[in-house]
Amino acid sequence: RLGAIERRDVSRARRSALALEQARIQAYAVHAYLVAGRAALASGRVADAIQFWTRGYKLSRGLPVLVRLKGTLAAALAAQHQSRPDRVRSLTRIGLDDLAKHRAALPSSELRALASGHGEELGRLGLAARVGSQSAVRVVEWMERTRAAALSVVDSEPKQDIGDDLDELRSVYAELVAARQETGTEPATLRGRQTRIEQRIRSATWGTRAQGAQTGAVSSASDLRRALDRRVLVEFDVLDGDLVAAVLEPRRTRIVRLGPLVDVQSDAESLLFFLRYLSGTRAPAMAVQAILASAHQTIDRLSKALIEPLGLSPDAELVVVPVSGLHSLPWAALHTAPVALAPSGSMWAHSRDVQPSPTGRIVLAAGPELPGAQREIEQLAALHDGPVVIGPPESTEAAVAKALDDATLAHLACHCYIRSDNPTFSQLLLSDGFLTVHELDQRADVPYRVILAACESGNDVSYEGNEVLGFVSTLMAKGTAGVVASSVLVPDQDVLSLMTALHVAIGEGQTLAHALHTARASIDPADPKQFVGWCAFNAFGAA
Repeated sequence: RLGAIERRDVSRARRSALALEQARIQAYAVHAYLVAGRAALASGRVADAIQFWTRGYKLSRGLPVLVRLKGTLAAALAAQHQSRPDRVRSLTRIGLDDLAKHRAALPSSELRALASGHGEELGRLGLAARVGSQSAVRVVEWMERTRAAALSVVDSEPKQDIGDDLDELRSVYAELVAARQETGTEPATLRGRQTRIEQRIRSATWGTRAQGAQTGAVSSASDLRRALDRRVLVEFDVLDGDLVAAVLEPRRTRIVRLGPLVDVQSDAESLLFFLRYLSGTRAPAMAVQAILASAHQTIDRLSKALIEPLGLSPDAELVVVPVSGLHSLPWAALHTAPVALAPSGSMWAHSRDVQPSPTGRIVLAAGPELPGAQREIEQLAALHDGPVVIGPPESTEAAVAKALDDATLAHLACHCYIRSDNPTFSQLLLSDGFLTVHELDQRADVPYRVILAACESGNDVSYEGNEVLGFVSTLMAKGTAGVVASSVLVPDQDVLSLMTALHVAIGEGQTLAHALHTARASIDPADPKQFVGWCAFNAFGAA
């Protein structure tokens, strides 16, 4: 990594690998040969690198799957430096097939997402071997193999016997909420108990044998095109540090190179900073206007970097599959027509096949500590016939969870806490505690559509291997066909007009992507507070 490999390092790595092989510690020997090959390549000894990688591959055959994956990676690296792209494509395909079988045997979404990291480099090698040498259709299908694969593993039913731990965790959550409301702080002792209980639940989940899990099929380009129904799929990835976009249109498929990812990430981080600043309530007026102007300029640059080079019609409705680092962008603000996001094209296509619940039930729930949230659900209730309206103190975790079952539309206006350290325990604050990603993942039924009027609720946590885990991805994996969620902090009193326009459009039969597009057109992006709401929300899925 430091570029400081010396010739003696290659010799030492080779001796280490040979010693491990002679000691019959083969799993570590495979890893050692992979390292030795990397060291040899870094020092310019390509022939030695190929020899080490080939030996590691031979040793890995017949060993457990994660060792075989390292051996397959070694062989693919050797083939790449032998200018054998056909073999690279074959090996990377075989490696990801092995990984898919391994992933399906794991008992939790978290472990599956983590496991995908074992295939990250194979995915990159496979992409490099396909871009420029295979058709754009084949590139799209390869990208789909490496996107949200963990989420395509569907469990038949929850398996963990963790009811007592969940009850204890809910009790701790309730104590934390009460302490924060009374004192404005959360006692360290309660936080410690929370951490210990969450770890017990994770361990119980990890230790359960997977039963009845099935891996969903990856959609072909032709299947995606039929599902898109004249929409345009734009799937982003990274190749040698540059962004590439696979563009699947009704009559053609193209690969477009967009330049260095680091430039786009820099603008993305700047925009998120501007939005956080504008969501504050104490900024001086002059500073607010300067930040607002900078935010508009940054959006223009992002649109020119990510959308304009694709050469699409301004009226083209997009389905966007972002890459890590770009999930939180206000994609709806970068294009002039409706935009829907998804963890993968296949998940978006699957969401189009989901049928709404026959109950027709609409649930409007507000959490505590947000006066604007209560006003929000009361005003939205007037737009629907007989909705279930639950506000504090009745909006308990049990009451809201029960109402969500088989709901056609659920609107949750509450605080959200994203746990980047442990995304399965990201939380929506309710009157007596939290509704977590883990509990949603364990539920048999989820609403057809969900609107999360909750700050940063759309920020799923990214894992290596193009995986994401959070509220949006979990809901979609469980069968929710459409989600609207925020990627930034939004003051609850500033989004009422946007939410009202969104619900009106939904009531007219629009999809969430179209409804959000319509609602955003009804507010003024020149107003700093409305600008935050104009940028904050993205639509996910096809419903």
